[in-house]
Amino acid sequence: MAVDGQKFMTKTQHYRKVTKPLLERKRRARMNLYLEELKELIVDTMEEQGEHINKLEKADILEMTVTYLRNQQKADGYAQPLAKKTLNVEKFREGYTQAAYEVSKIFSSVPGIDRGFGTRLMKHLGYQLKDLKQHLFTNGTSGQPLVRDLENHHQNGLPSKDEDVWRPW
Repeated sequence: MAVDGQKFMTKTQHYRKVTKPLLERKRRARMNLYLEELKELIVDTMEEQGEHINKLEKADILEMTVTYLRNQQKADGYAQPLAKKTLNVEKFREGYTQAAYEVSKIFSSVPGIDRGFGTRLMKHLGYQLKDLKQHLFTNGTSGQPLVRDLENHHQNGLPSKDEDVWRPW
């Protein structure tokens, strides 16, 4: 269809001719903005170290940024990833202990459950918890939080050792 000699564009044609180039310009402008910020940070850092840089290409900026970040990681000794791993292990241990406690509560409160099965299950859960504790000691992570967690669970309403109930430890 034509109106006064002009053709109508389909949505696809409009996207290819108008929208896509605009989006690409915005994307490039955003990349250039952040590259310029990185460049300023790098130049300032290099000047503080006594080096003067006149011109940096985009690839130089990225290369120097990667090198700087790798040096920072080495200087930190990868402390953050280790801390995150330790935190995840602690969360797993806390969740495991709580789940074993819940299983123990169910076995002690539901009538008609085979005590032999419950005892075997709770022993198995306890051994798994013990293995986790040993694994933490062999990997250089302190196992003391595990003992504290178990003591806290015991003080917060777990049955005493004298009662005939299954326990996760």
